[in-house]
Amino acid sequence: MLQSAPPICRDEAPARALALLLAANRELGHAEWHELERLRAFHRLGVTVTRFRQLMRHCASDVGASLCQRSWLSAAEAGYVNAVLDAVEDDDARLLVLRLSMAAITADGRISRDERLVYLHCLARWGISPQRVVQAMVVEHALA
Repeated sequence: MLQSAPPICRDEAPARALALLLAANRELGHAEWHELERLRAFHRLGVTVTRFRQLMRHCASDVGASLCQRSWLSAAEAGYVNAVLDAVEDDDARLLVLRLSMAAITADGRISRDERLVYLHCLARWGISPQRVVQAMVVEHALA
């Protein structure tokens, strides 16, 4: 049975949200990890790689396995996901989480149903359009 989201340290909220988005597929492959490292994701989110891996394990054990069973979020899953997402209050941090997650989940050339489900829920919850995420990624690439 799904537990409620653990108390969230505000400083770690963006990292936990990214961990949740990426944990939807249960495990990251080499390409995804490489992309996160290339983008300096952990530094930008203010966590160590070790701490991020811990956050991913927690999210995967809390909600990741149940997502593979159907193509929608149950009420309990939505409550958990929303609690994690709502802890990220800054719009720039939200956009960063979405940019990093999109870069990571597309790094292997595939987007799983579970990754798409949680990503689209995140966009809707935060009221951010996919076009805005793409535009931010283009701008970031141009500045790199």
